[in-house]
Amino acid sequence: MELREAIKGRRSIRKYKPDPVPKEVIEELFEYALWAPSGMNRQNWYFVVVTGKMRDEVVKICERAYREYIGRKVEKVFSHKPDVVKETKSFFATLGGAPVVILAYAIPGPESEKTDIQSVSAAIQNLLLLAHEKGLGTCWMTGPISHADEFSKLLGIKDKNFVALITLGYPDETPKAPKRKPDRVRYIGFDES
Repeated sequence: MELREAIKGRRSIRKYKPDPVPKEVIEELFEYALWAPSGMNRQNWYFVVVTGKMRDEVVKICERAYREYIGRKVEKVFSHKPDVVKETKSFFATLGGAPVVILAYAIPGPESEKTDIQSVSAAIQNLLLLAHEKGLGTCWMTGPISHADEFSKLLGIKDKNFVALITLGYPDETPKAPKRKPDRVRYIGFDES
């Protein structure tokens, strides 16, 4: 698969087959995902890959995150699309049946929290594209960060900042590509003589 094909073909998956993802496949994804750029080359990402009973505990926290925080925002933004609200609520309650959940953390550094988040986000994007290349689906979720302390307590994480939660598994849907919004790039100085 060409890089351009992977970029344009990747979708956020919210329905997964129950098939387990072999640990070796996930290890291979991370072998390459961690070649992302990072602020000061600190490589300050930290990922926790969860399956089984612990995955079920993570799902319970996600359901609470929807009910106690992100749900109000979703309902406001999509007030004109009740189906989207219903599907989002359902996804937070089940994570679409994804057999694997990945929690992405940043190890705080000497720069800003924004730099830390950007570094981890670069590795996440690599992970999403690599998973797509392997026939796996993912969904990058930031809504659960409202309950970061609960995830950290559950997983025994200290001195790290929760950045995102990523679902992973074999897709059981093929979402359509959303349209790209216009006027998101501005060019300056190219017409100068």
